[in-house]
Amino acid sequence: MTFQQLIITAPSIVQTKLEELKTLRERPDYHPEPSTFHHIEIVTNRLIQTGDPDLIMAGILHDICKLDCKKINPKTGHPTSPGHDIAAFDLIGETPQIQTWISENGGDPYIVKHICLAHMRFHQLGQMRPFKRDTQIQKWKDIGIWDKLQFHGAADNMLVEFDMEDLQKSWKSLVL
Repeated sequence: MTFQQLIITAPSIVQTKLEELKTLRERPDYHPEPSTFHHIEIVTNRLIQTGDPDLIMAGILHDICKLDCKKINPKTGHPTSPGHDIAAFDLIGETPQIQTWISENGGDPYIVKHICLAHMRFHQLGQMRPFKRDTQIQKWKDIGIWDKLQFHGAADNMLVEFDMEDLQKSWKSLVL
């Protein structure tokens, strides 16, 4: 399975949004890739290595609503997309065609939409007070996304080299 093969089978709303994201250039200090579409493609290709359908589908959908939420930051002049994580969660939850597409590719729409919802908050864990961080992690464990969210977070980070083998080794040492 490749990114392109998945996109060909995607519902038209996903295909349209992805095509439109080819025009969105984000802050280059966080997103050195040419567009949000390219970011999604890179993240998804990284997650294809896991073989986990939930992660793969979340890779495609996590930033799907960035253009819908786009604003220009007056201080930097760069686009920002506050609430795109919530919008992706809502889009998945409200669109049966997307839910069917996720299921047909082996994923669980509930898990995928929750990974999409949590992906921005995951990147903020380091700034949280310990109690708040531990509470948030426990919520993600209760939902059943914590382990997957760690892989997604690593794949979504464009500032650090992605190494699937190292991730798997460190994850195995955490669970043993």
